[in-house]
Amino acid sequence: AFVHRCGRTARIGHGGSALVFLLPMEESYVSFLEINQKCPLQEMKLQKNTGDLLPKLKSMALSDRAMFEKGMKAFVSYVQAYAKHECNLIFRIKDLDFASLARGFALLRMPKMPELRGRQFPDFVPADVNTDTIPFKDKVREKQRQKLLEQQRKEKRENEGRKKFIKNKAWSKQKAKKEKKKQMNEKRKREEGSDIEDED
Repeated sequence: AFVHRCGRTARIGHGGSALVFLLPMEESYVSFLEINQKCPLQEMKLQKNTGDLLPKLKSMALSDRAMFEKGMKAFVSYVQAYAKHECNLIFRIKDLDFASLARGFALLRMPKMPELRGRQFPDFVPADVNTDTIPFKDKVREKQRQKLLEQQRKEKRENEGRKKFIKNKAWSKQKAKKEKKKQMNEKRKREEGSDIEDED
């Protein structure tokens, strides 16, 4: 799949290049591509004195819901692609550092997804903010979101009222059933008492 994507960068006789980021535990993928896919890679030297962009990205996610959602979607896509990678001997999902990965995507909180279920991330500190309150900078999208939120709140209130009604109805039914049972027991006792008197 990676080699296929590389081919997309150089089409119709034009040149192109592709970049792949690898963790130290994934470096054997370079040899795999060279031997199995006939696709040699060249290591790119890191630039020195580069600024830390993560605080800026995090600030953008806090101020614009579009950025927040893009980060979440990118993280989910990355993890799911990692889990389904055909080179699972190199890309081992159980060895992936999810906390570092989440910080790299400038996430404000961990998303809910099957791959993270039951896991703890002490090295990841979620932002102290209710992410539901992060607005879209695009006013049209924000208006639509607020409308949807109001609809969801209304449905929640209606469902809670319905559950309460069903609960009360069930409780009343159960009470009536107990009362009927009590009356039947009393009637049976009276009848048994009457039979004893007749025998006398």
